[in-house]
Amino acid sequence: MKIISWNVRGLGSRNKRRMVKDFLRSENPDVVMIQETKKEICDRRFVGSVWTVRNKEWVALPGVWGIKWDFDHLGFKNSE
Repeated sequence: MKIISWNVRGLGSRNKRRMVKDFLRSENPDVVMIQETKKEICDRRFVGSVWTVRNKEWVALPGVWGIKWDFDHLGFKNSE
């Protein structure tokens, strides 16, 4: 399992998102943790702009950002 954690600055820039996307494509991680303090919105379109995995899931907090994972390789079970 490959996990990447990255404190990214500037994900509002299309060029930065492309750089992140290219890097993640080359590394092929199962889990990605991105810290970006100025990005407030994390929707499906935005997540797709930085990670091309088809079966991705994610959670995010505004101003902190989030964790994304490849659902084909990693699942979570609710223990409530």
